[in-house]
Amino acid sequence: MSLNEVSFQKPVYTYADLSTFGGKYSLATAINDAGQMVGNDTKNEASSSHKFGVQTTYAAIWDNSYYVPKTSLLAEVDSHAYGINNFSAIVGSSLKEVNGSFQVSATIWQDGKTNYLASLSSDQYKSIAQAINDKGVVVGESFTGNSWDAHHATLWNDKGVIDLGTLGGKDSDALAINNEGLVVGWASGAEPDDYTHPVMWKDGQIINLSPTLHGAATSVNDNGLIVGYTLDNEMYAHPTLWNNQKEIVLQSAAGSFSYTSAINNKNQIVGSEITADGQFHALLWNTPDSAPIDLNQFLDKSQRDAGWTLANATDINDKGWIVGSAMNIKTYESHAFVLTADGVTGLAATVPAPAELVATAAPAPQVASADVWSGAY
Repeated sequence: MSLNEVSFQKPVYTYADLSTFGGKYSLATAINDAGQMVGNDTKNEASSSHKFGVQTTYAAIWDNSYYVPKTSLLAEVDSHAYGINNFSAIVGSSLKEVNGSFQVSATIWQDGKTNYLASLSSDQYKSIAQAINDKGVVVGESFTGNSWDAHHATLWNDKGVIDLGTLGGKDSDALAINNEGLVVGWASGAEPDDYTHPVMWKDGQIINLSPTLHGAATSVNDNGLIVGYTLDNEMYAHPTLWNNQKEIVLQSAAGSFSYTSAINNKNQIVGSEITADGQFHALLWNTPDSAPIDLNQFLDKSQRDAGWTLANATDINDKGWIVGSAMNIKTYESHAFVLTADGVTGLAATVPAPAELVATAAPAPQVASADVWSGAY
């Protein structure tokens, strides 16, 4: 199949600032085909439990199915949302009370319920769910118990929790899974300096996609195309695509540091670059062999004059809608954003002020009767 056989025409985008829940920072990490967006949000909190004054982060969803875009917090504890499927199942991490202390636990939110996923070790509870496919299979990472910081790529399905292993090293992480069950991420090798190779897990085997270069595979679509980045000898990142394990470096705007975050089933790719003036700019490759488009062209002059820059594009759905984070170089705020394609938005160009957003938190977390969440719908 030609890489450009399935693709959109050059899109026209409408920008919407998804704002925050009252704090200074928010980030949209994933979007499904219904236009539901998930990520991390902050409240207007005077104090913080974190060092250095960093605001507490809460897993959030921006739901486009309402007439007025509705922001909801998924948890009332320090938490993160990283992925959402087309059945509105959301995965990430949140704090779980274990023996009187709180541990970071892979978490799934759906239908107003919160369930925790099992860890690879009964002694090390830290785990993070990074992505979920439409069959309900979840991937991420979990501490193994071999040492405090050793963590392995992990898969959760209706059979249990599965250690996906490494390339012989201590660590690995699964970042994405497609609907065929192909998992991608990174893994370390056996040598001390042999770290973060882009890998895929297929049919129970781990495959090193770039044996001579370091990097990571960040996304895979249902066509089997994988994207991510590789690092050259000077440790600059380059946007990379793998097609049937053939490695292809994508065209780059800046040439020195850029990477890809996600690919949709139309083979559109999003990511980011560092420009000559040192700023991050969000990018779109409309086809894998095309030059990247700087998404900041879709900001109007008043938004740019106010200090806003679309810094990072994190995900793109099959409608071509893009989410990510916008930075304000004047106020040092960071807001989640969505770019909706061809003017079909379903979202207002601006969102209500934080006080007008509807706050609906999930019920108090309950531990599932079984530690492993079943993926059956």
